[in-house]
Amino acid sequence: MALVREPWTTRLRPRSNQVARSSAAPDVLARALAVLGPGPVAWAAESGAGLHAELRRSGGGRTGSRGIETELLSLLLQLHEGRGVAELRVAEAALDDARLLAREGVSSTVLVEAVWRLHRLVQEAVVATARGDDLAEAPDRSAWDDLLRLARYSERATRVLLAAYDDAGTWSDERAARRREAVGRLVDGESIGEDEELVGVRLGGHHLVATVAGSTGTDDPRVVRFAREVSALLPGCTLVTAARTPETLLWWSRAQPVTGPELDRLRAVVVPDGLTVALGDPHPGAPGVAQGYAEARRAASVAAVAQRPGPALHADVLLVSALLADPAATRDLVSRELTGVLGRDARSVELRQTLLLFLRSGGSRQAVAQELGMAPTTVAYRVERFERLRGRRLQESRLETWAALTVVDLAPAVLDELTGSAG
Repeated sequence: MALVREPWTTRLRPRSNQVARSSAAPDVLARALAVLGPGPVAWAAESGAGLHAELRRSGGGRTGSRGIETELLSLLLQLHEGRGVAELRVAEAALDDARLLAREGVSSTVLVEAVWRLHRLVQEAVVATARGDDLAEAPDRSAWDDLLRLARYSERATRVLLAAYDDAGTWSDERAARRREAVGRLVDGESIGEDEELVGVRLGGHHLVATVAGSTGTDDPRVVRFAREVSALLPGCTLVTAARTPETLLWWSRAQPVTGPELDRLRAVVVPDGLTVALGDPHPGAPGVAQGYAEARRAASVAAVAQRPGPALHADVLLVSALLADPAATRDLVSRELTGVLGRDARSVELRQTLLLFLRSGGSRQAVAQELGMAPTTVAYRVERFERLRGRRLQESRLETWAALTVVDLAPAVLDELTGSAG
């Protein structure tokens, strides 16, 4: 005989044994405890806190987790009561959060993402609890009905929350304009005084600034996606975004310095198609914001001509940036030092790659061989061939050769100018 199990809404449990403190609206919390029990309430507290942390890293403003958790519990209660799609209502605390996001000038894209992620949390919970492990139990058909209702409700909830966001628009536009102005003054090296609270970060912390070219503004989905990926690599950061002609500014701030391993991970982030991203060096304090912005703009001059999938970090392109400030001298340097290996053919490319790694490693054939997966004798052969082709020993201009190879590696467009080739 098949056993009938309790509704899925009362079987939810948190993953962790540590009970998270609930931040839901008191009236909703009390009703959820009475109707659903402590298990689902603990699940909502844990899930709401996790989602809130993710959204903060994506630039979700200074809202707390109250609206998210209240909406989770409210939705569970309404589904538990068997309400139809037309009867489902968005929690007032969630509407308050939508209005607050608008007033802080946070993109509506963040709000839409929050709704999508919240409903996905509930959908995954439905599937996980309704599936069950005991084959003797009867299928929980009501759970699948709830899943369908939730799918239909998601679109309507998004429209309701966006309407609340738009209602706060007039005040939001004024505040957003003041916020953009404050950020602009800050990156120009001016003091912003009392407007520090308006910007939403502590200027005494540590800052990392990036510029993004090729976007349609802070709401561009590509910018949002890139900013979210970087934020995930910098735990504890607050993200500030601002449109600043002709680029979009991204600014991460936190109490702790950005570490070397974190910068290494940032180098591996793939920049979305059509965008060019450059980052300044990390710096502390308010002056560090302006310094980082100036460095990001300097690095952007290299990023604009580089053919790399990742962002251009100022520390990586400083030499090339300095050389590109005098294009004629840069072309002369490359032409002089790389004569005979300026081509785009495979043999020239592999020789340049090998020589650059050889010079970066301090002349270690073993290190280059290990990185390229070849014998040290092959590395030695390529170094000798490079010297023959250009007609000079490497030791005669070691530094100049390294600089020329670095320019070509980071800004291959220089080769096109010298050879008249577009690729």
